Amino acid sequence: MKPSLSVIVCTYNRCESLRQTLQSLSLQQLAGATAEIIVVDNNSTDATASVVEELARVSAWSVRYVFEPRQGIAFARNRGLEAATGEYAAFLDDDVVACPGWAQAMVSAFEETPADLIGGRIDPLWLASRPAWLSDDLMGPVVTLNKGIERKWCKPGDVFLTANCGLRRSSAARYGLFDVSLGRRGTRWVGGEDFDLCRRWQTQGAQLLYEPTAMAQHKVMPERLTPDFYRHWFRDIGYTQAHQLPLKWHHALSIMPLWRWGKLAKALAGYASMVGMRRHADARLRMELWWRFERAFLRERFDHWCNNILHRNGKCKFLQAGS
Repeated sequence: MKPSLSVIVCTYNRCESLRQTLQSLSLQQLAGATAEIIVVDNNSTDATASVVEELARVSAWSVRYVFEPRQGIAFARNRGLEAATGEYAAFLDDDVVACPGWAQAMVSAFEETPADLIGGRIDPLWLASRPAWLSDDLMGPVVTLNKGIERKWCKPGDVFLTANCGLRRSSAARYGLFDVSLGRRGTRWVGGEDFDLCRRWQTQGAQLLYEPTAMAQHKVMPERLTPDFYRHWFRDIGYTQAHQLPLKWHHALSIMPLWRWGKLAKALAGYASMVGMRRHADARLRMELWWRFERAFLRERFDHWCNNILHRNGKCKFLQAGS
């Protein structure tokens, strides 16, 4: 029997970017394998359905449109897996372009190894010039994944990005789907569903593989290169990472690891030293971003402390000025 691949693209109000993603998939070729494209529309209000219908008329691959009314990327990814019929399922985001040979590389990696989950290489596709203030330590919102040019097995703790990854559907049935309490919802940029899936699968014995030839490019949109976007992103990633931090017994006293208190103090001191220094606007922005991250991290851990340690109802209102 020929191996089969289901490519799942979850989308929300990005019909023009989605068109480019689907066009890059329509150019993929598979030798000795079958494929389908499943587009999961997560409550879009733009022309997403029309774009999918347009591509379906000309694509050599089967193209299906699936609507998921529950808002959230984890809901959409799980819905795509439920609709998939392929032995293997691969995810591409709606702002990602598959490089030539991507689909074949995914199928070949699964056929040649016992991997349960495969992560592909992700390179940035710059659609605007890199701002002067965007230093290397602030590149988090620029989605990339490059673990080298060799195929390699992952160590415990290594994670992949669902912007470009694949899994065996049988492994999903064994190890579990995406946690729907995590992931982006509309314009809420709190993620972590991919990190959680990788970690849960690894603890159950799943094998994760990095495949460098399964290459894709993630668009770096101009609107994601603004100080305001970065302010929101660093705040939200602070919440996300704090939420993912396992609760330890000593957090009953310290709320969070002691070394994080040191980072919080350093971020606050750095930001305070830059306030009002107009001649150093770029440096001031960098300090502000790290202060937003550390402040959000503390707020989320304090909420956990209130709920899990003190057993209070609801969230503690602490450091809420995080917009």
